[in-house]
Amino acid sequence: MELQNLHTISETSMIPASLIASALGISDKGVRVRAGREGWKKIGLNSKGGASHQYFHSFLPVDVRERLALHQAEKNGLTVIKANKAPVVTLPNANAPDRSKEIGLAKYQLVHAFRKALSAAPWGGKLEAAEAFLLAYNSQRLLPNVYMIVGEIAGKTVRALDSKLKKNNDDYSILCDGRGGWKKHGTTKWKGRKLSEEAKIVVLQCYLQPTQPSAALAITAARITLEKNGIPVECEDTTIRRFLKDYSDKNMHVVTLARRGMKAYKDEVGPYITRDANLLEPGQCLVADGKVLNFLIKHPETGKPCRMTLIIFMDWASRHPVGWQIMPTESTITIAAAFRNAVATLGRYPDSVYTDNGKAFKSKFFMDTNPDLAEMTGIYARVGTAVHLAKPYGGRSKPVERLNLTIQEQCEKLIPSYCGTSIEQKPAWMERNEKFHKAWHDAKTQGWVPDMREATQIIDSYMDFYSNQPHSELSGRTPYEVLEPYIGPGVPEEQLRYDFMFRKEIAPKRCRITLHKVDYEADFLHGLSKSKKLVVMYDYSNIERIYCYTQDKQYIGEAYPVQALHPLAKQFGTELDLYRVKQENKRQAQLMKSTRKNLISLGAKDDDVEALNSLSYNQKAPVLLNHNKQIEDHSEPAMDDAEVKRLELVVDQASEVMDEPETIERPAYFASETERYEWCFNVKFQQRAVLNSEDEAYMAYFESTENYKAKEESYEDRKALYGMYGEELKQVNA
Repeated sequence: MELQNLHTISETSMIPASLIASALGISDKGVRVRAGREGWKKIGLNSKGGASHQYFHSFLPVDVRERLALHQAEKNGLTVIKANKAPVVTLPNANAPDRSKEIGLAKYQLVHAFRKALSAAPWGGKLEAAEAFLLAYNSQRLLPNVYMIVGEIAGKTVRALDSKLKKNNDDYSILCDGRGGWKKHGTTKWKGRKLSEEAKIVVLQCYLQPTQPSAALAITAARITLEKNGIPVECEDTTIRRFLKDYSDKNMHVVTLARRGMKAYKDEVGPYITRDANLLEPGQCLVADGKVLNFLIKHPETGKPCRMTLIIFMDWASRHPVGWQIMPTESTITIAAAFRNAVATLGRYPDSVYTDNGKAFKSKFFMDTNPDLAEMTGIYARVGTAVHLAKPYGGRSKPVERLNLTIQEQCEKLIPSYCGTSIEQKPAWMERNEKFHKAWHDAKTQGWVPDMREATQIIDSYMDFYSNQPHSELSGRTPYEVLEPYIGPGVPEEQLRYDFMFRKEIAPKRCRITLHKVDYEADFLHGLSKSKKLVVMYDYSNIERIYCYTQDKQYIGEAYPVQALHPLAKQFGTELDLYRVKQENKRQAQLMKSTRKNLISLGAKDDDVEALNSLSYNQKAPVLLNHNKQIEDHSEPAMDDAEVKRLELVVDQASEVMDEPETIERPAYFASETERYEWCFNVKFQQRAVLNSEDEAYMAYFESTENYKAKEESYEDRKALYGMYGEELKQVNA
């Protein structure tokens, strides 16, 4: 007997306990016990024989529904059907996964519900009935349990399932999910692919390349290579794709390193160390790093908008940004300024610094540690701060990187000149042909771009805001609350200035030292050879003087910038210009005199010393080569000892007179108010003498008049001159 269609129990039917008991071969009580244990959904009905229970077919377990289907088939006399025909209702392969069985039975129920809906439709209304059925099912109004297993389905798919059931005599095993290979080889275990070991190696060689080829390109290249080497490949591209996917899932570390490099391996795949910052005390370690700001700032020199660099020193334990600085580039000066601000905030020098591995962070100004020149070496060694360098290109090693991201998200994106972290992330108004956004941006911002002063105020305000916000890793406390108990008493400004001075070895030349294209001079440089290098200490914030040391740390003195003099001060210059020229001539004469005395003290003959100053240029004619004529001697006759002693006595008396400081006598009367003020000015600022109260009051009065204001600039220049040279002017006057 051949069966074309089998109408089993409807999924919307209510199944009495007696029918389930017959299908399972147990008693009604056994059905009720199992239903209570497994929570079958039911309804209670009152009948003449007492209360009875009926169960929803859709909510019955899979095995119960299978037994009900078999029981119904046997009841209809369809248990044995031969003639090479498949049975009407057969169980799937015993090796089929439970999930496959569940999906097959759910599809089976869906198809039969679809058939029932079409059969109940009137003539000509089957299309509307099918659409109504699909609408009710896909909206989970009908067969919600089946929908949870099968999901949303189209009418074309339902008809295809119906057709497949009809062709296989309603064998619902044909609808079971075939994934896992159980239909082909009778097992759910993985079965080896038709890909030889040689082919696998070639495929991996083509795929694991730093150019990151796609899977399709790697497969194509592998097929060409295998075909050229005579190695057959019988599998499809999908098989090779599955092989690459499985290999990547199990060997992601190899794939990442081969295709994306060591940095990606360290950041995404490789192991890492978890560091507990709670074991540190605030002030023990500062973490330093540089960050290119993601908003535009006006360049202080050119005025053009550019992205500047932010250097941050963050206290590791408290997460407090204790010091920072903005500069156009990451330089030694920028880092030194940020570290100095950090020391000022912390109130003491930190025990250690964990810095970036960049070139500026490793400069000699910070890192030089010559034990013989401890006072001259890097600042970290001078102040007793240990240094730890982060691994190159290891963002995870620096905790300050997380602060950089927070600044970007909470501060930079709120600034109108925000330009994004990369070309892909730049805002719409910076894209090409975005005329609307460009006009909108200009209308909102009026083209405003912050300068360095405004950018500094913005960053300073945000740093203050960040330091007073509860931190998730500080148990809800703010960074400032954690840092405050550990703030030191402060480092004196003089000590800070000395510690943060830059050091440089420079050779003097002719009483001068050239530093950053500026000439400095001092008398102690007179006589030093240019082969004898000195260690110069200087501060970028105050370049009015430099401090000179020998190589063995002996302090020599201070040098000041050279001031150019008027070329014709006597004829065209002012009184101040003429005074400066006279003082410089006296200074040079004094140095010459000192040199002559040193030479005499070494035992040189007086005639030789006098020849340095008295020999005229016409007497320095060279001896002519190949000339027999004797050059006539025009030199003065030699002096006897008595004459030499007499001249030495004259020189000593003149020196004593020159050593006496010049004094300005008070005239009996002054021709004008300006003349009196001039006398008082010279006594007070040049001679550095004390005026009486009457003269002081007169100076105050004269400085409020128009005569003084007309020459105020000249007087101020003279004050600066007298104040800069101080004792040197007195020596020069001598």
